[in-house]
Amino acid sequence: MYFRFKSLILLLSILFYSCSNNETLFYKFPPHESNIYFKNQLVDNEKFNLIEYLYFYNGGGVATGDINNDGLSDIYFVSNQGRNILFLNKGNFNFEDISKASGVESFGEWKTGVSIVDVNGDGYLDIYQTRLGGYKNIEGKNELYINNGDLTFTESAKEYGLDFEGFSTHSAFFDYDSDGDLDVYLLNHSVHTERSYGSSKLRYERNERSGDKLYRNEISEGKNIFTDVSEASGILGSNIGYGLGISISDINRDGCDDIYISNDFRENDYLYINNCDGTFTENLENNINYTSRFSMGNDISDINNDLYPDIFVLDMLPDDEKVLKSSVGDDSYEIYKLKLGFGFNKQFARNTLQLNNGNNSFSEVSQLLGIHATDWSWSTLLEDFDIDGNADVFISNGIVKRPNDMDYINFLSNEKINSGLIQNPDLNNQDLLNEMPDGKVSNYAYKNLSNLKFKDVSIEWGLDYEGYSNGATYDDFDNDGDQDLVINNINDYASIYKNKSIDNELGNYLKVEFSGIDFNLFGVGAKVLLWFNDRAIYKENFLNRGFMSSKSSGLNFGLGDTKIVDSLEVVWPSKKSQKIYSINANQTISLNENNALELFDSKTNNQTIFKDLSHKNLIEYKHIENVFNDFNREGLIPYMVSREGPSIAVGDINNDEILDVYIGSPSFQESKLFLGKKNGNYKLSNQISLEKDYLSEDVDALFFDADNDNDLDLYVVSAGNEFSINSKSVRDRLYFNIDGIFKNNDSLVQLNQHNSIVKNYDYDNDGDQDLFVGGRVVPGEYGVSPKSYLLKNDGKGNFKIDKIFKDLGMVTDAKWDDMNGDGLKDLITCGDWNSINIFNNHNGILGKDSTFIGNSLNGWWFSIETADLNNDGKMDIIAGNLGNNSKLKPTEKDQVSMYINDFDDNSRFEHIITYKKNSKEYPIANKDELSKQLNYLNRDFFYYKDFAGLDITEIFSKESLSNSKKLTVNNFKSIVLLNGENKFDLIELPLLSQVSPIRDIQVLDYNNDGNKDLLLFGNNSNVSPFFGSFDSNFGVLLEGEGNGYFNYIKQSKSGLKIRGDITKVLPLDKNKSRFVIGKNDNNISIISLVNEN
Repeated sequence: MYFRFKSLILLLSILFYSCSNNETLFYKFPPHESNIYFKNQLVDNEKFNLIEYLYFYNGGGVATGDINNDGLSDIYFVSNQGRNILFLNKGNFNFEDISKASGVESFGEWKTGVSIVDVNGDGYLDIYQTRLGGYKNIEGKNELYINNGDLTFTESAKEYGLDFEGFSTHSAFFDYDSDGDLDVYLLNHSVHTERSYGSSKLRYERNERSGDKLYRNEISEGKNIFTDVSEASGILGSNIGYGLGISISDINRDGCDDIYISNDFRENDYLYINNCDGTFTENLENNINYTSRFSMGNDISDINNDLYPDIFVLDMLPDDEKVLKSSVGDDSYEIYKLKLGFGFNKQFARNTLQLNNGNNSFSEVSQLLGIHATDWSWSTLLEDFDIDGNADVFISNGIVKRPNDMDYINFLSNEKINSGLIQNPDLNNQDLLNEMPDGKVSNYAYKNLSNLKFKDVSIEWGLDYEGYSNGATYDDFDNDGDQDLVINNINDYASIYKNKSIDNELGNYLKVEFSGIDFNLFGVGAKVLLWFNDRAIYKENFLNRGFMSSKSSGLNFGLGDTKIVDSLEVVWPSKKSQKIYSINANQTISLNENNALELFDSKTNNQTIFKDLSHKNLIEYKHIENVFNDFNREGLIPYMVSREGPSIAVGDINNDEILDVYIGSPSFQESKLFLGKKNGNYKLSNQISLEKDYLSEDVDALFFDADNDNDLDLYVVSAGNEFSINSKSVRDRLYFNIDGIFKNNDSLVQLNQHNSIVKNYDYDNDGDQDLFVGGRVVPGEYGVSPKSYLLKNDGKGNFKIDKIFKDLGMVTDAKWDDMNGDGLKDLITCGDWNSINIFNNHNGILGKDSTFIGNSLNGWWFSIETADLNNDGKMDIIAGNLGNNSKLKPTEKDQVSMYINDFDDNSRFEHIITYKKNSKEYPIANKDELSKQLNYLNRDFFYYKDFAGLDITEIFSKESLSNSKKLTVNNFKSIVLLNGENKFDLIELPLLSQVSPIRDIQVLDYNNDGNKDLLLFGNNSNVSPFFGSFDSNFGVLLEGEGNGYFNYIKQSKSGLKIRGDITKVLPLDKNKSRFVIGKNDNNISIISLVNEN
């Protein structure tokens, strides 16, 4: 009678909120309505606390699953120190605590993650609980509760060989060897010891208690036992792995399940590619350019519906300015490079979204999507919560105490405190804890708007609970067709949310349940592809979802307005497959593996547009950058300007109708000339003059006929931010072609500065080729405008300065083309902290076009190209910028600025770069970075909390700012400027063109449809720690529509997978079917169209 009465009250409350609380997508049940009275209450003491155990505040997991096969998902909560609780779902969000009667309370000293899964293949869900054991007097082994089928469980971990004792975080069950039963990956973590520091080679030294493990289930062989096969399978298990997150997914869609591990601290994350033979290959560095630094929870799902699973990993980057500037962030550039030297991959302190390109490469795009900074984050759930067919994002947040607070770290480093701790390790633990600030943070939710655009809907969806949320997962607790949420909180009651998408009629759905065979009766690892209305959705039935958490088997598909699914394909772990057609929405269907009669073929149409010829070594050259760290001299500049080579020039220097290639080298490396051969190979040509000039640093080169003798001469632009303006190393050179031998023309006018670009054109129409030479920087004075020049040719290759551009800024690229249709080519330039400029040619006199839209577009422009993109006879402009995959996204209202001044009167410039947020202007540099250049700031702001949150006017005097040279940026997007009727129209290039700086552009028509297409290359990894690394561009192919708009061609179709900092790309033939690609500090690459003639 009591339960009937309570159910009636609960039903009335549901009806009430559905009528009165439509303002949020989720309704949070208070404990008295759901009967879920669970609180993960933590109590520290002198013997065991955050000081003694670094993961004390990581919280506990939560798992869901139908333990009694009544069609309702039940919930199991982990308590770190208290009793775990199993709640039986009675329907209508009414739950009953059956933990004691079921025998699963697990009174252990420290428990962590949990999985609910059918371990022995009997059709009933079991519970596997991971624990901390054998550390600081904490005892406990992992526990396996086998379901007896009558709402009771029997602890059987030892019997099954899963009673591991050590530093366990979580477990993941999947059939890695496709033998019909579920194996388990045991995720463990290290703690700081003397063996946790050092070279990456330590990852190959196995540690039995903290290293990860893979156990093979032998039940298919007739034995209820799991066998440790970690070493034989290629699984690392060292003392430097701090495993906090695990996801299983068929990353490369070959039919075999792969593993992603997120590791905290210095160790790389792991990407284990399943070799389909019972072994794995850890292959992260060959697939992913960089990862999060303090990697926490992760999830894998297809977020852009291209049928390839993407990887989202959480970190601890705060969004709040005050917390950001008082917390540990990224390493200094020196430490960052030191870790690279120790063999670790690039890591940056922010969330990372690795977009799967479908060709074993990933582009990191979290900043492009605006989901990179969510503070101290634990669980991420990639799931379609509003049933529109797109995977949304939920993130749980918060930590009881922030041990990364800089004032706390300084407190620890205090000599008196340190000496006290050394003499008495138990001294002042509580005092130390009291020095840590509170880390209560709101949870986050992002709605997927499709096309890789996300919106923060934390408040709108009612998910902005502020506290310490850790483990989280989703499930459909009321079987209404949308996914509800459950969250395990520290020191507060667990949160359970009802999703009201179905109640509010937001769309339609399709639920899929699985009936497998052998010992995987719930079909764990099954994959489903859904097609409807020219859309496709791909999901995988893995149980690990959320930090230390898991969900029940089954998949939920949001369909939006669609009422009939065109087709569905399921691929089982056995690689058997089945297709079903014309399925009505708003129902639950059950897929049976016995009906799968086809065999999944993982081979796809691998025909690509381009192919990489680099392996053929057609041009044997590697650019080896000389060692110089710009940040040692100018610590606050955004990126290095001493690493802008190699230069490349292409031309037929011996008139054999085959293009030859010049490659300009850095200082202390000889530049090379390669002669093209009819068979497509290249032969090195010995050039004594080039070899003599090995001290020069080449950043651009140009073949042109300087002396009107009908052969190509060579102009080389020299640079090098490390050199003074009077150094011979920065002098440009002109080599005359004497029967294929190049000789230096010592009489070339010397510009004596760091230049960037050279472009030729007979601008005065006197029958010879003149030159524009762009100035890049004044060495050691970044931001100060160098001079740029027009050099007039006397027809014999003798040049004199005809015009000096004193205020053109830091020029990065230039182009001669007729922009106004008068038959004369005009000069177009772009630059760093600069605009795009057109100088109209008035019969040899250049005048700036003051009405040009580009004048108002200040960016970090790297490249510029012209072409008639809409076939109207007018030349349009393509401009390559930094891109939008950055922490900074300037607009006209919220500009990025740089103040250049000698702020500390030491006769050297400092650069204060700022951004605007909430109408305030903040420096991008933190207190340490600023005070390293400006020592007086440590006096003015002794504590980090005094500095954190201050805007620029509260740090620097009004006088010093007003006396500064100020440069601004209002646009980082790469664009097209379409030449129209007396104006240019701005068109943004497609979103996936904005993932990295575009440093060179090639125009072509790859498909011969008469419309111009674009090849875009770039990247820049030599940037300040604030930015991380811009290297998500593997070569972008854009297909032109013939109207100035372009469509992104998927990497898997384009075939482009060129890694590195690409500075120059040029065609190797007149048909533009082959291209040579120059990469800083790397080998030359060559690509060609697959269907080249």
